[in-house]
Amino acid sequence: MKPLSITKKLYLFFVSLSAASLVSAQTIGTFSSVTPTAQVQTLVIPSTHTFQRIIRSGDVLSMGGTLGTNLDFTGYVPIAGSSKNGRLSISSENTPTAEVGILDISYNNSTHIWGVTAAGKVAFNPTDIGTVTRFCSGTVTPNNTIIVSEEDLSAGDVNTDGYTDRGWLIEIDPATRTVINQAGGGAVADKLWALGRANRENAAIKSDNTVLYTGADDPANGFLFKFVPTVPGVFSSGSLYVLRTTAGLGNGTWKLLPNGTIAERNGIITAANNAPAAYNFNGIEDVEAGPDGKIYYTAKGEGKVYRFTDNGTVGTGTDITGLEVFVGNSTAGITYDVNGAAAGGVESWGIGNDNLAFDGEGNLWVLQDGSRNHIWVVGASHTQASPNVRLFATTPAGSEPTGISFTPDYRFMFLSFQHPNANTTSQTDAAGTAVIFDNHTTVVIGRTSVLGPLATLPLIFTAFDAKQSGAAVTVNWTVSNISNHDYFSVERSTDGTRFEEISRNNDQINGMNDKSFTVTDNNLPDASVLYYRIKQCDADGACRYTEVKMVKLDGKGQIIRLFPQPVNDKLNIMYRSFSAGYGSIAITDITGKIVIRQAHNLVKGDQSLLLNTGSLKSGMYLVTITDKLSGTVTQKFVKE
Repeated sequence: MKPLSITKKLYLFFVSLSAASLVSAQTIGTFSSVTPTAQVQTLVIPSTHTFQRIIRSGDVLSMGGTLGTNLDFTGYVPIAGSSKNGRLSISSENTPTAEVGILDISYNNSTHIWGVTAAGKVAFNPTDIGTVTRFCSGTVTPNNTIIVSEEDLSAGDVNTDGYTDRGWLIEIDPATRTVINQAGGGAVADKLWALGRANRENAAIKSDNTVLYTGADDPANGFLFKFVPTVPGVFSSGSLYVLRTTAGLGNGTWKLLPNGTIAERNGIITAANNAPAAYNFNGIEDVEAGPDGKIYYTAKGEGKVYRFTDNGTVGTGTDITGLEVFVGNSTAGITYDVNGAAAGGVESWGIGNDNLAFDGEGNLWVLQDGSRNHIWVVGASHTQASPNVRLFATTPAGSEPTGISFTPDYRFMFLSFQHPNANTTSQTDAAGTAVIFDNHTTVVIGRTSVLGPLATLPLIFTAFDAKQSGAAVTVNWTVSNISNHDYFSVERSTDGTRFEEISRNNDQINGMNDKSFTVTDNNLPDASVLYYRIKQCDADGACRYTEVKMVKLDGKGQIIRLFPQPVNDKLNIMYRSFSAGYGSIAITDITGKIVIRQAHNLVKGDQSLLLNTGSLKSGMYLVTITDKLSGTVTQKFVKE
């Protein structure tokens, strides 16, 4: 056979590389930019994607009333971790009285369409929490609750409880459609008073519930706050800080704010302005915790998205480091080549960057309220020196895109379009409905392979779980209706955000009716909680994720075996530890007296420990192993 020339070898290499790139992509964040234009009457998105209208303002809710106007934060809350059954919370940025509608929604595996099974409003009792108004952005918490934000600082105290009514964060239980009783006791419900009063717009919470970040959408007092709850996940009490930095950015300091009394909570903005004053970012619209561990937030008036690393300290001058403009106007009037090689694709970033959300690949989705009201996607590899910015959508005339959230598998995203013009042009959505964007509208968007009549799912996950098994975690899943399948990738995370592949299955299973799989994760990292998901990819490169399963590890060590029994001179202990580090072994007699104590350096996993028991008298004893991170375990043995 004639050997291949270097040119042909390079050609085949790049063809293979391109094919591999295609196989690894085809997620919701895989698309070619739309052409940058001014708004037209329809929603313009890539041809690889489609949308389905879920509801519009004024639509009747099955549990009473109609959906409010000025639809804003649109948060998907999974039921039992599902990406196909959940609750959709839709805030109304109404004045003088705000509303929240919550829909029970589900995805039909046969029609590939979303349906609403129940819909109702959250009850806000002014006797308990005063007036509520202008719910703007918000967040889905790690506890699967909803936090909404009052973007209003109007005066008033209708229930005379001492708190000025407007300008607070409020936590909602979407399952019961009620405001959560934070204080306990006799109060039916309350706002998150300890976070202070400001022109609230947003919230972001670390996955372990230990920190909440929130900003003020105020051109004069656009401060960034950090709240550390006394009890993780309970935001009724804790320490409140505000960020101090300079125009040069780089580093910053968290300034402690007094927040123990009603007067202090009402006066947070005044305290933030007291010397040394907090830094004004000219209107913070949204805050998100990134998959890289950094905190991202928008300055709407400046047209900038900032990011930094929070080092967990207070008052050091370097509490935060790496503060920089991640994307946007680091220089005035910045433009980005969204189509590559300037193929008609250079577009000004403008101002008004608003809501933020990260997808499963670390792309940052940016919704714009200002300039041309685009939906941008900033790649995980983006830097200002080497940009990676694409344009996902131009929005219907007169509208701004609002709220954005993803299902846990990142196949679907939910958002709304607020205040469109009286448009008259219709377009057909994934459900076959003729949609005219002439009213506040909530939609779901996905690739055509998963949403609508063209959807061709290669298989269906009928079961998926992850459970601890001794010092390991066992991941099990079952699929059915298998076709066009390529591979499974089992992914693990310690924070629920950043995932890594731990196993890949390339079995050829196409044509089978059903198939079950098991992967055992024996190399567990040092963590009390782990998260698992399955990535499934087709032969044509399209990929999708299961919902995420959380495993709370029982960190208690295990004595697997003691031998021989009864023992004479040497006792062998087979011990399983969940972490490496210092440990001790103690032997006590039946009176509780310690007769032998030894220190050991334990390794993570199974190990053999040897004790000299020749000096012990005959009788029954207890051996106790105290493991620094894996707790204490005790077992009986008999000495001859």
